[in-house]
Amino acid sequence: MAVIIVAGIGMYYLFNFAFQRGGFSTTLGGHPNTEWYDTTQSQTWTQKTKDNITLKAHYFEAEQPTNKTVIVIHGYGGSARKMSSYEQMFHNMGYNVLAPDNRSFGDSGGNYTGYGWKDRTDIVNWMKQINQYNPHTEIGMYGISMGAAAVMFTLPEAPQNVKFAIADCGYTSINAELTHELKTMFNLPAFPIIPLANIYSQVLAGYGFDDANTKNTLKHNEIPLFIIHGSKDNFVPTKFAYENYKNNKGNNKELWIVKNAKHAQSRLEDPQEYQRRVGDFAMRWFE
Repeated sequence: MAVIIVAGIGMYYLFNFAFQRGGFSTTLGGHPNTEWYDTTQSQTWTQKTKDNITLKAHYFEAEQPTNKTVIVIHGYGGSARKMSSYEQMFHNMGYNVLAPDNRSFGDSGGNYTGYGWKDRTDIVNWMKQINQYNPHTEIGMYGISMGAAAVMFTLPEAPQNVKFAIADCGYTSINAELTHELKTMFNLPAFPIIPLANIYSQVLAGYGFDDANTKNTLKHNEIPLFIIHGSKDNFVPTKFAYENYKNNKGNNKELWIVKNAKHAQSRLEDPQEYQRRVGDFAMRWFE
C-alpha cells in the first residue's frame, strides 16, 4: 500500500510538471523576436469558457480590407506574442490575423494546458467570434507543434467557412507524444505512467487523452491540409508527419519534410521556401 501511495504522489508531481502552468513549459519557447507583435496595433478579444476560464486573443486587421482571416495557434511553452514572426508573415500576405493565447499560456487564464485537445473547443469559439465580427469571412488555420495538433484535432468541428489548415510539426496523439517524451527525456516506460496521468488529467484538467488522436479527427476530413515537419525533429518525431498524412483521408493534402530542420525550426531553416509554400497553399484555397 505504501508503494502505491508513494507512486501516486510521484505521479501527481510529474503530471503537474508537464501539465500545470509554470511547469516544464516555461523552459521551452525560447526568446523569439516579438517586435512586430509589440508594435502593431491590435484588438484584444476575450472569451469565457464553459469551465469558467477567461481566454484572450489579439486580432490584427489587414492593412487593406479583406474577408480572409488566418488564426495562428502557438505551441507548448509558446504564446501569441511568441508567434510574432508567423503572425507578421500572414499579415504581410494581406490577411487579418487572430492570435489566441491558449489556456494556461500567455495572457489567458487556466492552470493546466489543453495539449491541443481541450483547446479545440476554444479555437472553434474563436472562429465563432471571427464570424460574428465579419459574417462574410473566410478562415484559414495555422498551428505549430501543440498548436498544429490542436489544428488537426479541431478540424471535425470547424465551421464551413474554414478553407484550409496548415500543421507544422504536430503530433498524432497525446498518448504517442507523452510516450516519446517519457522515453527520450526520462527513460521511463509509458505504463503505468500515462494511464495514471490520464486519470489526473480528467480530474484536474477536465479532459482525457484517449480521443485525442488524428486517426479519429482526420479520418473524415475534407478541409485541405498542409503538413510540414523537420527531418531532424526529435521533440515531436518526424514519423508523426507521415502518420498524420496517412490518417488524413481527404484528397486535398500535402506533406513537406524540411531537410535538416529540428523541432519548430522549418521556417528558420528555409525561410523563403517556407513562406512561398505556405503562401501558395493559403492563396489556393482562399476563394
